[in-house]
Amino acid sequence: MDNTRLRWNTINDICTVCRKMWQRGWVANHDGNASVKIDGEILAPPTAVSKADIIPEIILTLDLDGKKLAGPGRPFSEIQLHLAAYRSRADVFAVVHAHPPYATARGACGMALDEPFIPESVVSLGDRVPVAPFAMPGAPENEKIVADMLRVSNVFMLPGNGILAVGTDVMQAYLRLELAEHLAHMDFIAHHVGRPFELSDGDKAKLLEKHAAAFPVSPQTSSEKLVELITEEILAIMQR
Repeated sequence: MDNTRLRWNTINDICTVCRKMWQRGWVANHDGNASVKIDGEILAPPTAVSKADIIPEIILTLDLDGKKLAGPGRPFSEIQLHLAAYRSRADVFAVVHAHPPYATARGACGMALDEPFIPESVVSLGDRVPVAPFAMPGAPENEKIVADMLRVSNVFMLPGNGILAVGTDVMQAYLRLELAEHLAHMDFIAHHVGRPFELSDGDKAKLLEKHAAAFPVSPQTSSEKLVELITEEILAIMQR
């Protein structure tokens, strides 16, 4: 695929992700955002626009310091969170940040998702979605916080500021955020129904081996391979 087509497809994917987040009630007003690093530049929506109204014509081009190179409007205020993610790991090419209610509420309470009971989630995300230390938006310590969190997970909760996910493309980052919110929702329901079981240490170790196989150094894998790994491990557990 030539660079022009790749860039145009990427811009359309950013718009799609923005609309999905708005439709699901994960963003309001003009909070949350999605960005992609491509050809040494950042593509991102401008500030002060509802995610329901993001269209390709208004996507900004920024340099790697967040300075606008092209497009209408201004960069969003939390661009530094995204830039910190890009600086922290060479394999990060997309960042999605939103305020989905269950994960956001859980992060505000300082409660990591660290008691997995859904085997496929461990293959996709690992056995923990951590909660970052609190920092005010725009505070300089956010740079280190983002780097520290991304050493242990591709998705993490920010106290009072939703959840952030990274990926090799914007759809992968969005799907990671979607899964983390889904897990937070299920965990909330399960603890109101009773006490959910926990995967055994042995089962978690095997699932984490699948996670490592799917995402060896950078989180790059085909969706077909990931489905194959998840299905294989679930069937093995069910047959015991």
